Amino acid sequence: MSGRNSPRVVVYGDEWAVTAAVCSLVSQRWPQAVVERASGLSALVQTLRRHGTAGVLLCLRPHEHIPVLDAMTPLLRGRMVRVVSPVVWYSDRMVLGWLGYRPAVSTQALQTWLPGREKDKLDAHPLAGFMDALMQLGEMTVPVNASPGVMGRSRTARLVRDIRKEALRRLPGTVNARQWFILCCLAEGMKGGEVAALTGLKEKTVSLYRRHALAALGMETVVRGMPLYRGVLVWEGLQRYPVAGPADLLCTGEGQVSVQVAI
Repeated sequence: MSGRNSPRVVVYGDEWAVTAAVCSLVSQRWPQAVVERASGLSALVQTLRRHGTAGVLLCLRPHEHIPVLDAMTPLLRGRMVRVVSPVVWYSDRMVLGWLGYRPAVSTQALQTWLPGREKDKLDAHPLAGFMDALMQLGEMTVPVNASPGVMGRSRTARLVRDIRKEALRRLPGTVNARQWFILCCLAEGMKGGEVAALTGLKEKTVSLYRRHALAALGMETVVRGMPLYRGVLVWEGLQRYPVAGPADLLCTGEGQVSVQVAI
């Protein structure tokens, strides 16, 4: 496959070690691919404008990067895109589903493919579907004059509210509204005894409901503390905004951040 027709993968994230590791893993597994790491958000925008069929790997925690994931959707539309995250909690799945992204790939799943580690070859590589689809795109064109949206705190607050509502609507059938309410109270920092007093239940019952709901949401290993706080609900206060570079524009007023590149 010639360099001109080789699939191109652009990797972007907020942690250098993660993006570097992902670049290395993709290059080793698919040596025919051209793998490029974007050093910042403006660099990512410029690269995608130059390469209309490039695939994108976003190494971000969805539950704390709603502004970036939302703002980038116009530029990513029509491309092969996957999110790579150290954790994939219920809150992460709700963010990606609401914004129209495919399910995330966990870094833990990718670690089993590090050089020198044993791996059951019957299992497909976590990025195999992404790469196969990318190589099949060929010369399909994607508008390269598209621009990312504008990030604003009022928009982020609205998205957080919408995603929280979606989390309630998307509950598994085995989790009822009362169990979800209890889990949310615990995620907000209430003690088991406080939730028991609030709901009129025994503290043991509250604990059973917590374990049952977490298991149903695919978070059996989450018990308390920060994983519980982050994994159940999305929070406006956890959202990260990119640091403005020379090509970025910061807007005053409601604290908007534009990632549109000055041309």
